[in-house]
Amino acid sequence: MSTYVISDLHGCKKEFDAMLKKIEYNDQYDEMWIDGDVCDRGNESIPLLQEIMKNQSMHLIFGNHDVWLHRYAGELIDTKRDNNSVDMTEDFMCWLHYNGGYKTADQFMDLSYPECYDIEEYLDTHEIYFKELEVHQKKFIITHAGLADEYLKPDTRMTEVPREILIWSHIGIDDNPYDDKIMIVGHHPTFLYGPQYEGKIIHGKNDTIYHIDCGCVFGRTLGCIRLDDMKEFYVPSTCPYLKI
Repeated sequence: MSTYVISDLHGCKKEFDAMLKKIEYNDQYDEMWIDGDVCDRGNESIPLLQEIMKNQSMHLIFGNHDVWLHRYAGELIDTKRDNNSVDMTEDFMCWLHYNGGYKTADQFMDLSYPECYDIEEYLDTHEIYFKELEVHQKKFIITHAGLADEYLKPDTRMTEVPREILIWSHIGIDDNPYDDKIMIVGHHPTFLYGPQYEGKIIHGKNDTIYHIDCGCVFGRTLGCIRLDDMKEFYVPSTCPYLKI
């Protein structure tokens, strides 16, 4: 049995499936933690989410984009009945217009009602924002965005950190307050930390924090890490190369 972590898939189903093939993933023995942002920007957000939902060995930790879909799934279902039912709030438009939510919403609306309710129920019952694991005597914390400055203290309890911090923080390369726990984060594409990190997983603070969002949806790579031996795996992106 092996334990893998991957993040920021953003609808890149082809790359995710290629990664599963590359690591020879066995859903009877292996375990996959998806560290946030399955949805938005890419072309196959809903099919990708449905694939993950069907596999009991795969677990979603919410990122900010997953929160948006969860927040508006019910309203989108209502909209299938009444086109005037959506409250066009600033947050809703921020998701759709500025964060790639249109593709996700369109795919969701094309589903049958039972499929929509299945997704809504899955998000309702699988809402987690961090996971602490122990693999081969090593302790890990997996969370989407990491910890903001005010929580960078060794006595910080993850249960006391607001979910907004865990899904939205933009942290530094070395921002892990724990000496005895390895932190795995995504959210901020690694190339934004510098050109030397293009398409690569970043190791920070003596290998106690790993940034694994390698910018697949922006045309870089999809990265994955195996916690058993910390081996890294990469799949090239099929998305257009974008500068942001």
